[in-house]
Amino acid sequence: MDALGARQSKALEVAWEQAREGLVLFSEERLTYLNPAAAAMLGVERERVMGRSLLLALRDHRLEVLCHLGGETLVEVRGRTLWAKADPAGYLLLWDKTQEKTRQEALEEASRTLAHEFRTPVAGMLSLLDALLEGLPQPEAKEALEMIRHEAQRLSRLVEDLPLNRLPSQERTFALNELQPRLERFLAPQMAEKGSWITWEIPHTVRANPDAVYQALLNLLENALKYGPPGEVKVVSEEVLPEAQPGLSSAPHLRLEVRDLGHPLPDYESLFRAGSRGVHAASVRGSGLGLALVRRLAGSWGGVAYGRTWEAGRSRGNAFGLTFPHLRTDAEKDVYSRQSGAVPR
Repeated sequence: MDALGARQSKALEVAWEQAREGLVLFSEERLTYLNPAAAAMLGVERERVMGRSLLLALRDHRLEVLCHLGGETLVEVRGRTLWAKADPAGYLLLWDKTQEKTRQEALEEASRTLAHEFRTPVAGMLSLLDALLEGLPQPEAKEALEMIRHEAQRLSRLVEDLPLNRLPSQERTFALNELQPRLERFLAPQMAEKGSWITWEIPHTVRANPDAVYQALLNLLENALKYGPPGEVKVVSEEVLPEAQPGLSSAPHLRLEVRDLGHPLPDYESLFRAGSRGVHAASVRGSGLGLALVRRLAGSWGGVAYGRTWEAGRSRGNAFGLTFPHLRTDAEKDVYSRQSGAVPR
């Protein structure tokens, strides 16, 4: 080999040593070379596999067969997603697609999440528009148009919150009962169809994004109407000490719960995983994303979403709720300041 050829060969070797793509060379079914990228993808040490058989060196039968037959394929190898292309003449090329696959899965999950968050307001607006087309008396028509405007504004704010990995940030302090009229009007058709009604005991004030709380509470109420029995659904807010609800918070907090009279479920936590649905949901259409979204929204204001069995006297059922950091009243702040000498928050 002349001097020019030697320099080119050396340059090629240096290039493959620094390449992000993996290169494996073999001859007579034995490994003769693999670059650092290939060693990292395959999870092997170069010094220990040089000269060994392909099966022992690659430690994957599918890749060994690919080297014999040639072609290309996508394989999962020791926690990595690899695109592999081989030629029986003696080389195997590897590309690590793990991050690309993760991004694709995240995009698909974001798309499902976005579709779910849009589905409810769009369905509600369509039913209101149908009612308007059929002809509503003027006072009811004006109210329907106002509801459509509210939902369109909420959709607009939802779009502004994209991308979906950014949590809602438009927080303010507001009374929970601000949400009651909109939720009652919006859910009126479902309540009438199910023969259910909602009673409200929500005297508290919280700090969060009102749209996020509205969406979370709407999802919980829709679940209660879909999967719970006909009759009363309660929405209750109350202050809770840590020992009263262990595992959720180490400080006093406020909880907001939707309670129905359905038969208590055997497991609540698994229902908050995306795509998971309970035994009560077998005959009802749905994506299994509602509670996963509720948990995501609760996290945006520093809260937690949970499910539990509730009991009061002879009443018993399922409660799905949200927690909020405790807001001290002015009187509580003064007491706290005098007792601890701390600056009240």
